[in-house]
Amino acid sequence: MVEKYDKIEQIRREKVQRAIMGLLVVCITWVLCSVVSQIHTNNTQQERARVRSALVDILKKEKSLEKGDGVVGDHSRFTRKQNDPPPPQNRIEKSTIHDLETSVSESDKKVRDIKSHLPPGEFMETSPDALAATAQLQAHTRLLLRARYGPHEPYRVRVSLQFQPTISDYDVNGPDGSFVIEMAPAALVPHSVFTFLEVARLWKGGAFHRVAGHVLQVMVKNRGIDHLAFQEYSARYPHKKGTVGYAGRPSGPAWYVSIQDNSRNHGPGSQQQANPHEADSCFGTVVEGFQEVVLDRIRKMPGKEFINDPKKHVIIKKMTIMVPKEEGSTEFVEWQDPEA
Repeated sequence: MVEKYDKIEQIRREKVQRAIMGLLVVCITWVLCSVVSQIHTNNTQQERARVRSALVDILKKEKSLEKGDGVVGDHSRFTRKQNDPPPPQNRIEKSTIHDLETSVSESDKKVRDIKSHLPPGEFMETSPDALAATAQLQAHTRLLLRARYGPHEPYRVRVSLQFQPTISDYDVNGPDGSFVIEMAPAALVPHSVFTFLEVARLWKGGAFHRVAGHVLQVMVKNRGIDHLAFQEYSARYPHKKGTVGYAGRPSGPAWYVSIQDNSRNHGPGSQQQANPHEADSCFGTVVEGFQEVVLDRIRKMPGKEFINDPKKHVIIKKMTIMVPKEEGSTEFVEWQDPEA
């Protein structure tokens, strides 16, 4: 009888011990999970803070935008204030164009990598990593713009045309024509401006080949000019009538002239429903020849929408980059390649 009681007591103690051990395991597991979760939370917060700090630092160092409203094509509102830091001229003097090209190329590749690996539901326009990377690309591109094309803005491009006998006013106005595009401030869309100046610098050929109700579009034959790394857009430079933007997705180097106000149908969220922030890049304004050349002649190409017959295109013979003669000057001279 005593032995039976001892056995029962032993079984009871073993059950109690197992229960205590189980409780200890649960408690230890809970503590470990809490610690790991806290570490992960701290790391995530630190990483987000790092990205935000990097973005703010880049923007503070590389941008000198003056706040305020203005109109498209007006560069005066983007001039430096008295207390703003001077342009980073010293950095440019210490760097070669090759070094700056390398920096831009590396930043460009990083942006493209981020874009190609964005998780579902995230956008280039809102992702902290993407914003930091695009801001860095823009900062490096501004430096390369100044080194290659000079420190004085606005940059301009004269587009020299060849009209073909298929145009309705050929007998009256002949084969020649041109218009001038003034680039948007590099403070707003440097990646887009630089890409277009590179298209002009390396021009191999192209033509107006599309007549739509809202745009006149150009195909570009330049090889080696890639599309934009991201859909660079500034709400301060919308698609007003007479502005110039990049076509397609990804955008560029094909471009178009808006012959009506396209602020809504080419602005954020206009081209697709998946991303409410994405827009066509708008990077310039036609400041000479818009009425008499763009509207009165190019728009008379025989055909509607995309024109397949090259004999009906308006050929772009040459694109000439022009820069202000000196800071603040309204006189423009042909740009001279510093690497020539």
